[in-house]
Amino acid sequence: MKIGVVGTFIKDHIVLANGDEIESFGGIYYTLSILGNLLTEEDEIYPVCYLGTDIYDEIRSKLSQHKNIHFSGIKKTAQNNTAVTLIYSDFENRDEILTGLLPPINPDHFYEVPPVDIWLVNFISGFEMSLDTFRRFCEKQSGLIFMDFHSLSLSIDEQGHRRHRRLSNWEQWIRGVDILQMNEGEAATLWDSEKLTQAELVQLGRGLVEKYVDVFHITRGAKGSLLFYRNDQRIIDQEIPPADVAEVIDVTGCGDAFAAGFLVHYHHHRDCVAAAHYANRIAGANATIRGTEELFKLTKFLMDGK
Repeated sequence: MKIGVVGTFIKDHIVLANGDEIESFGGIYYTLSILGNLLTEEDEIYPVCYLGTDIYDEIRSKLSQHKNIHFSGIKKTAQNNTAVTLIYSDFENRDEILTGLLPPINPDHFYEVPPVDIWLVNFISGFEMSLDTFRRFCEKQSGLIFMDFHSLSLSIDEQGHRRHRRLSNWEQWIRGVDILQMNEGEAATLWDSEKLTQAELVQLGRGLVEKYVDVFHITRGAKGSLLFYRNDQRIIDQEIPPADVAEVIDVTGCGDAFAAGFLVHYHHHRDCVAAAHYANRIAGANATIRGTEELFKLTKFLMDGK
């Protein structure tokens, strides 16, 4: 399996609802660490991104423990890396403040890596590339394209505060995508709403699969996820239950964990229902870990069948 990962590394400062604070790396560091643990050394993972000079050496050193991660698509910049402060009011709701945007990826950047089977495009900052670059990217790729809509749904003010907003041209962003992922809040922005009912989420999901994508996920935290997909001429919607975990500690990166788990399972079995169940197990395992320093525990979690 060869997988390309597009996104942004983040310097995370996390303030949990209980007042505990965590300093760690986030963004696609979650994605790459989880993929590195789930895949074999024969698999190949190619991140495509810019990386700030202040964390470049440390990121490369930490990820080098995974022999399946290759660095030809990472470009070092002279500026400091993007940083985010996350302040949680409870396990699932948070304020987000972003500083230090990195340059957008240009089309030639993708030639730094070989052809891959799957692209995971995770809009961590929402400014990883322009719409024109993304459209050109989708047109030229032969592999499966998985998009996590993520911060495309967020505005940013002069102080770096992020708020949900409706992206006016969101249809153009998802055309050409095979598998699409959003959380409930991100999905609600498509209808210019703060929150959608269960029935409205189902209506939205079925509509997106009918017109745009093959598979659509809405992740719902402690409620699991909603899965929408085609089966012959029918559109199926299904509720996928959350994983049963003993204690939730930190939910940061659970969406990234879900995406990584889904793609690994789906690549091997081409069963989106089974892959969604597996993805919720990976996301549940991630929620039991503080930050990213102990993501290696995911393997033990799965082996123990917890």
